Amino acid sequence: MKMVNFIFALLGPSGCSKTTLIRVVVGRLHPESGTVVVLGKSPHCYGHGVPGKLIGYMPQELALYRECTIAEQLFFYGRLTEMDQPKIKQRIKFLTHLLDLPHRDRMITTLSGGQQRRISFAVALIHEPKLLILDEPTVGVDPVLRK
Repeated sequence: MKMVNFIFALLGPSGCSKTTLIRVVVGRLHPESGTVVVLGKSPHCYGHGVPGKLIGYMPQELALYRECTIAEQLFFYGRLTEMDQPKIKQRIKFLTHLLDLPHRDRMITTLSGGQQRRISFAVALIHEPKLLILDEPTVGVDPVLRK
């Protein structure tokens, strides 16, 4: 069964291993037993793109290079997924408008926690992934922007 344009939520109390399951799905952890299939293959399967360019992943903890500007951050992650520069520039412009990002030349260290979360979201979206996985995406985001 092909599933396109679906939204799923993984709900549970704190400490019930939701983040651990997400890390297995995105290929950051190997399961101790059982099988995980993502986009038709097991994560870590050579050439699959998981982890990699098929998945956009926004972890619960910030995973940003604090010594970079917003533009450098997005260019870095765009190049990791083999995007060309014109496409990256186009996506930065689009995501800046969509997510109300600060000016592209701002340093990550000068941003508020909520702004950094939005940059992390932009990183997950920069390469237009087939699967988007967000772990606690609204933590630290301004209530107005949560909508």
